[in-house]
Amino acid sequence: MRTYYEEYGSGPSLVLVHGLGATGTDLWKKQIADLAGDFRVVVYDLRGSGRSEVTPGPYTIGQLADDLDGLVEALGLAPVALMGHSMGGSIVLEEAGRQPERVRAAVCVGVAIDLPEQARAGLATRAETVEREGMSAVAETVATNGLAPSFREAHAEEFQELVSLLASNDVHGYAAQCRALVEMAISEHLPRIAAPTLFVCGELDAVSPPAANRAGAARMANARVAEIPGCAHIVPWEKPDELRAAARPFLLEHR
Repeated sequence: MRTYYEEYGSGPSLVLVHGLGATGTDLWKKQIADLAGDFRVVVYDLRGSGRSEVTPGPYTIGQLADDLDGLVEALGLAPVALMGHSMGGSIVLEEAGRQPERVRAAVCVGVAIDLPEQARAGLATRAETVEREGMSAVAETVATNGLAPSFREAHAEEFQELVSLLASNDVHGYAAQCRALVEMAISEHLPRIAAPTLFVCGELDAVSPPAANRAGAARMANARVAEIPGCAHIVPWEKPDELRAAARPFLLEHR
């Protein structure tokens, strides 16, 4: 497949991995310039998203990790630091568990580790809805659930920007990514991950609650958790300064 990526800065390599419904440059727009001052930053669009190829489904988290591994190989980035949001964090953990020699450090922001059955059923239903009715049927609801009420009220333009971003997704790529999350099993990889790992979560995140992050970190040899008060799921947009304060020193420590 063809993968769209952009590259910024120089230094030790760092790949940024977006989550469901986003694109690399849109999700990480508030972090790229700052990180490029210290790292060779590569940001890309997942299979089925943005300007990367939309291949026929089904997709799996393992397949999306293979795509990431192929990008790392093609650009000569290993050993690489990885930072992923939501499903992107799941892909990072999958890659770190399967290719420990390639991953220098990992930052997982609002990561989905093991989704409860209710969440899996909701994603399966969402995939069917967008295939039947289009992305506009779910875009505003997904955006609302992903951002804290305080952020939506104070930043109405950014909320509408997120709605538009979600609505612009390719229906088939988005549905295939939803189903990849339905079938994922990340927790089995956690004990095998050797890379230093930082979990960053929002206090109000219903997708990746702080308790789930602490439980995931406890199963790993070298992991810690940073919790951001007053923040919901889309940490890179809601609390960019707080994310920078947590992630940048960690990445520099393991550069």
